Formats: sequence, structure tokens, C-alpha cells
Amino acid sequence: MPSYSPVAVANEFIKKGPKGIIPNQMKLQKLVHLANGWNLAINHEPLVGELPEAWDGGPVFRSIWNAVKSSGHRANDLLLRTPFGVPNVELTHNERKVIDHVWNKYNKYSGLELSEMTHRPGTPWTKTYFERGRNSLIPNDLMEKHYIELALAGRDR
Repeated sequence: MPSYSPVAVANEFIKKGPKGIIPNQMKLQKLVHLANGWNLAINHEPLVGELPEAWDGGPVFRSIWNAVKSSGHRANDLLLRTPFGVPNVELTHNERKVIDHVWNKYNKYSGLELSEMTHRPGTPWTKTYFERGRNSLIPNDLMEKHYIELALAGRDR
């Protein structure tokens, strides 16, 4: 299965929200990061073809940052754009279930609250930021292990 552009996955979350209301960049960044982590744990492959960076504010996909910085949400459809237009995805059934799960579980939180979740001890961001350094790439194997642990901990409750 393909790994998608983080911008395309961010647009999937924008489409799920109320018409005309766009999550701020921090929230989009974290939703895409969470979707990638859960997809790694559930489907054992990345959802996006880019690794997030461990920025001060949590995991950040450079392509989402660049899309918001360069064009924002100026289009009529309010979707993020790249220099090549609005990226689109053809999600599989299992990938769509992950997107829906992340939306249903995490949409109620603000970008700041989601960022605080990524800063907890033992998270992939924390391990990367403090062991590899600021702005280092957060590896998929670290994310997959973390989200599998979260899933198993949730089953134990």
C-alpha cells in the first residue's frame, strides 16, 4: 500500500470537520502524526511517506508546515495545497478506519492539548528530541512500537 503525502492526509481531516472551519496547523500536524502512528501499529506500515521532525512544539511534518506557510487556506475548498495542487488520497478501507478512529478519539482536543500529549515521557517525540536532538527525524519503528504499546495498554484496562 502507498504512503501518502502528509498534506493529503491533513486534507482528509479538514474534510471531516465542519464546513468552513479549519483546524489550526498544530492540530493538523498532531492529527496526521497520530494517524501515522496508529496506522503503523494497526496496519504495520506508514500512512505517510515523510518522517515527522521533533520540533519544540512536538512532531511536525515539514510539508504541512510549508503548505500552510506558503498558501494557507486561501482556496474556496479550504484544503491545503502544494506547488502541484491539492493532493488527494485513495485510502484503503483499513486506512480509512484509522483516520476515523483518530478523528473520533482526538478531534475534541486542541492543538496545544495534542502537543502536550506528544510531550509525555516515553513518547516518540520525547525520545527523539532528547536523545537525537531538536528537529531530528522521528523514526517509524519508534512510532510503531509506541502505538502498539498504547493499544496493548488500552486492552489491559
